[in-house]
Amino acid sequence: MAYLLDANVLIEAKNQHYGMDFCPAFWRWLSDSHADGQVFSVVEVRDELTDPEISPWVAVQSPGFFLPTDPEVVGARHSIELWARDMQFTREAVRGFMKSADSALIAFAVAHGHAVVTMERSSGSKRKVKIPDVCKDFNVRCIKPYIMLRELRARFVLGPLHEPYEGATLARVDPDVQTAADSQESLLCWIPTGTA
Repeated sequence: MAYLLDANVLIEAKNQHYGMDFCPAFWRWLSDSHADGQVFSVVEVRDELTDPEISPWVAVQSPGFFLPTDPEVVGARHSIELWARDMQFTREAVRGFMKSADSALIAFAVAHGHAVVTMERSSGSKRKVKIPDVCKDFNVRCIKPYIMLRELRARFVLGPLHEPYEGATLARVDPDVQTAADSQESLLCWIPTGTA
């Protein structure tokens, strides 16, 4: 089982907890976890990631990071569309959902037995089809990114400044200003390492 990322995972990461300027380790970890065969997304998600901050990261990912549709996915997507109609979502909701990357992401998970990673929450509304609701009825595991990070044992350890991922644009740092990493290093000198 692999983890398939929804666009909102990447967008929210960039905008909040894992900004590309202060947490490049998260973005490098995603690329490394993909190389290990654990983290992927779909082409339709890639096409939604047009933000000028995130698109350079998207551009340098290996071609296999964003998976294309295959015949099994097409079949699963058709089943999802029938399900949405049967669940009596509005016509606009079904149409919008089927045009979105969400339906492709879930269909890939259904077809290939993967988990979906999203920030989206379930809702009882018939005006918008939500990822967790579809996943539940199709027995697809749907989790938040923090669960994925824990299950894959991600570690973002503070230390000296490392090279950013390829394509990153980091803010310039004034060399005369003490950074958190400098402070951490000086504090480590004062921590006793044994008994006297």
